[in-house]
Amino acid sequence: MDAVPGRKAQIASGSAPDVTYCQPCAEDGKKILPEAFCPVCKEFLCSNCARVHRNQKITKSHALQDKDSMPSSFHEESEDEKFTETCQLHAKEFIKYYCSCHDALLCGDCLIENKEHRSCKVEKISQVAKQYKQGAEYNNLKTGLVQMSSDIGKLSHNIQAIMKSVEEESLTNINELRKFRTEINQYLDKRENELLAEIDQKKRTSKTLLDELKSKCTNMKSSIEKLKSELQAQDDISNQLLIVGKRAIKELTGLQTALQQVRRRSEVPRYKFHRDPATEQLIASEKAIGGLEDGESTSALVDQQRQQQTTQEQWQQETMQQHKKHMKAVSQKGESTSALGHQERQQQNEQQPRQPVTMQQKQKHMQGVSQKAHFKGRADLSQAKFSRQPDISVKTSVDSSDCLLTSVVLLSVERLLLVDRYNYSLKLVDTNNNKVVSQVKVSSEPWGMCLLPGDRAAVTLPMEGKIQFVSTKGNATLQDVVKVDGQCCGIDFCDDNLIVSFIHPCKVVLMDMKGNVKKSVDKDSIGKPLFQDPWYLAVTRENQTPPVIYVTDCRTNTITKLSISLEVLQSYQDPILKSPCGLAAVEDNQLLVCGWTSNNILLLNTLTGKITQLLGKEEGIKWPLSVAYCSLRKMLFVTCNHSGRPELKNFVKVFNLV
Repeated sequence: MDAVPGRKAQIASGSAPDVTYCQPCAEDGKKILPEAFCPVCKEFLCSNCARVHRNQKITKSHALQDKDSMPSSFHEESEDEKFTETCQLHAKEFIKYYCSCHDALLCGDCLIENKEHRSCKVEKISQVAKQYKQGAEYNNLKTGLVQMSSDIGKLSHNIQAIMKSVEEESLTNINELRKFRTEINQYLDKRENELLAEIDQKKRTSKTLLDELKSKCTNMKSSIEKLKSELQAQDDISNQLLIVGKRAIKELTGLQTALQQVRRRSEVPRYKFHRDPATEQLIASEKAIGGLEDGESTSALVDQQRQQQTTQEQWQQETMQQHKKHMKAVSQKGESTSALGHQERQQQNEQQPRQPVTMQQKQKHMQGVSQKAHFKGRADLSQAKFSRQPDISVKTSVDSSDCLLTSVVLLSVERLLLVDRYNYSLKLVDTNNNKVVSQVKVSSEPWGMCLLPGDRAAVTLPMEGKIQFVSTKGNATLQDVVKVDGQCCGIDFCDDNLIVSFIHPCKVVLMDMKGNVKKSVDKDSIGKPLFQDPWYLAVTRENQTPPVIYVTDCRTNTITKLSISLEVLQSYQDPILKSPCGLAAVEDNQLLVCGWTSNNILLLNTLTGKITQLLGKEEGIKWPLSVAYCSLRKMLFVTCNHSGRPELKNFVKVFNLV
């Protein structure tokens, strides 16, 4: 029987072993003694084959063993030396070696190509594996798997318990919501009946008066007809006609006086139903009825129970602690809005059972509860500290250029609406995953923006002199357009009116929703131009007083305070504020202001006139244009812009209140 090339033939009893030959030559039927051995290919080679082996590109890196160092024969691998796992780097090679220095599994090519293993102690896996099963690592692995299996079982049990509590929590909150909704409906029904009764009373009062006057008119008309008949009857009798005529003149004078009295009394009072602005704002609010506030995390309680029940590995304990710390930072604990509101309503009903709560009071109460739950009574942000969070990228695949984010508003605690001037777009951003979820194109470069009741917004288009209305329900969609006179920039809404600033000509205009001008202002009391670059404005209600308007002028470094009738009330300036731009109201008498060229975000106390810097260059604020603040999540959003700075243009900067 012929021997297998490169291997020794089976040794028969009492016979000498077969000679090992060059394996490539043996495949061609030649028997040539080997001069070298390749440990990578596991082949014996003659001198010619060895030369070819060294020159071929695929094998030139193999280190051949010469005749003195090569093995005398190549024996069959035992079961322990057979390998089936291939190398991740060299798919055709099997893993056969282990480097304890780098804790790495290697093949023959890895040993040759990777220089870092040349000074290491590399062993064959077949040798290392003999002691592995009895080693500490393998025992720890088995223990860890058992522990992990136990932990997964406990976690699964806890999840099942949490699922039950989630169902119960859902029912509790639904009941609270529906109970509150019933109270609101009862209040609205009561208020509607009161107004209907008032309307009916006014109607009956006016009708009673008019019936009385109508009766008097009928009587006077009868008296006139009687006088006319008497005069006609005495027309041929001179003496009698004179007497009747004199008496008729006196009676006519009395009737004329009575007629004047009826005419004066016929002016009945007129009246018209007026929508309550606070109720309209309540309807427009996305959080009108209430909100869901995060309480103590159920998962944190489960982790705490697991920690008490069983001891964990060190890495598990660290993970749990980090999770608890994160949850505590994200979720400020406080009483539920609905529960607290219900408690306060009960106390109010007990103290004043016969005095109904007005809708304005309910709105103020709900807003107050929401703010107190998150600010714990602190309304002053002048001493607040903010921490930088990752920026939100808002440049999309459909954008043709870098962004210019001129305006940002908060639609809800989870959504931002942005104006992208250079890409003619409005962009809706989900702040939970920091992604643009909707984008809509407008006809020209937009600039300013404000929210409207009924899930709508208004956007100024300066180059066309138009205001574009947009639906913000779901994805942003375009609605109707209103033409205005001039290049409109800043815009806000108040009591069914739009307040708009213009940069050409420079003015601030109060107009209705169809663009009809009601009033405008462009000069101060002495006839001097009031504005030079009024890019932005904002309307606020301070301490339940009538609304006021704040207008920033980028060129004069001023903030002008106007009444809703566009009368100048006050002007603010400070050396730390240069080129004021975007505005955002945060609390009563507090206004966030962007200092465009002073590179800062400032807080204006509108009562004292004090201006405090909250963020500056040190926090990454450069050329800020607009700002928005979410009081529920204590997050600040800033858009910036400067020519040639895409790292500013294409991102929304995010800060958390510390």
